[in-house]
Amino acid sequence: MGTTRLEDYLKQAGQRAPFVVAHLLGQQDWLPFEQRYAATGRAPYAPRLMMGLILYGVMQGVHSLRELERLARLDLGCMWVTGGIAPDHANIGRFIVLHEDSLTQGFFESLTRAILKASGSRSTRLAGDGTVIEAACSHYNLLKEEAVKARAEAAIKAVERAPDDQAVQQELQRSKQCQDICEQRQAARHSHGKSSETLRISASEPEAMVQRLKRGRGFAASYKPSVLANEDRIITALALDASSETQVIAPMLDQSARVTGAQAEEVLLDAGYFDDEVIEATLARDVSLLCPDGQWPAKTREEGLFHKSAFDYYPQTDTYHCPAGQTLILLSKCEQTLRSREHRVYGSTSCEGCHLRANCTKAAQGRRIKRYPEDEHREALRLVMQHPQARRIFSQRKAIVEPVFSSLRSQQGLNRFRRSGLQAVKREFALHVLAHNLSRAVALSRAVFTLLYAVLRGLHEVAHFFLGQILRFVGSRQSNHIHART
Repeated sequence: MGTTRLEDYLKQAGQRAPFVVAHLLGQQDWLPFEQRYAATGRAPYAPRLMMGLILYGVMQGVHSLRELERLARLDLGCMWVTGGIAPDHANIGRFIVLHEDSLTQGFFESLTRAILKASGSRSTRLAGDGTVIEAACSHYNLLKEEAVKARAEAAIKAVERAPDDQAVQQELQRSKQCQDICEQRQAARHSHGKSSETLRISASEPEAMVQRLKRGRGFAASYKPSVLANEDRIITALALDASSETQVIAPMLDQSARVTGAQAEEVLLDAGYFDDEVIEATLARDVSLLCPDGQWPAKTREEGLFHKSAFDYYPQTDTYHCPAGQTLILLSKCEQTLRSREHRVYGSTSCEGCHLRANCTKAAQGRRIKRYPEDEHREALRLVMQHPQARRIFSQRKAIVEPVFSSLRSQQGLNRFRRSGLQAVKREFALHVLAHNLSRAVALSRAVFTLLYAVLRGLHEVAHFFLGQILRFVGSRQSNHIHART
């Protein structure tokens, strides 16, 4: 910039982000990336510089490939990170697709490990959460079961008329994929005793699930990304599923352990994760789980009935006590079948004249409670969450993980995925997570620098004070000595 070197110019402007990003990327092993390139032909751009361009751009809220191309040519901080390369949008897109496997696994874990080490951040306590992000497809072109079948039949007839047409073959593949996914989701709903009449599938994005969006924005085809973050809001594990947040907890705990080198001691999750699968995953890994029960409390609600959690189980007598103080004894034992799990049924004969019957049951035979083998772990977790210390620790969950999604949405613009297909969406989310972690590294380094400056300034003031005292003392002694000689 004129007669000033770019490095000096950025430092004078107070731009620390380019130096932190370039330093952390320079510590990574890029051999797995380089091995994917052909040994002959035109030399490719260095993977470190290409990844720096992409992540630095996402940190600034730039997602479009053409906008990344423009950023490389105009942004001074980006020029420092990329060494001045200016690839076009096609090269950037091919780079992302070529190295998609490394983004969510090896490279994510390696870069996050370097960020944790550089910032001195600990990960003994993690907080997890998930959100709903809209897919890159129309809100309105959703198909019912009949439309999915009709589309597949039309595609088969079109192939019979023009078997060599490439476009027709692609439409047949898409329609078959859509039909297969539709049948799988129908079977899943039927296995849980639910109707499939409301099932809808996007023709262009069949892997996305039509579900309720956040902030009262209605229903749309979308995905559910999930993260685990430490107390410094650095994401140590990520996952993305079409509809489930609980099924990804076990692999995320394993990924976090690989990143940090040890399993977390505590995991804080909201009420949506009060699930048998989550409890089992934490128990198997010896992780302390703090998660409140998302069901109704023991107190009655005007619009509903007492939940099962309002009934206290006593293992000594193998009985339940209801909110009215009545005892529910064991009535029957049911073995596992294709439609139900193994369980025991408890009931009472005192429900007829109970004053809380209207808030408890509408069944003629009275209230019945089903006890499953995993209920013991659920009750233990409820008991833990009643402890004041557990509630105090759990109150930190929002401050740890909620700002993570706030940053992804507001600063990086992740309000809707821009790529189509589950694999492409996973790549896109991984890039956002990597960019977020780099942003946290920049913020934490700035905080450390500010703290160090404050300490040094304080030491300087203390030294200046004592030096002044010494000089005054020495001056006083000299003055007394001269006066005595005079």
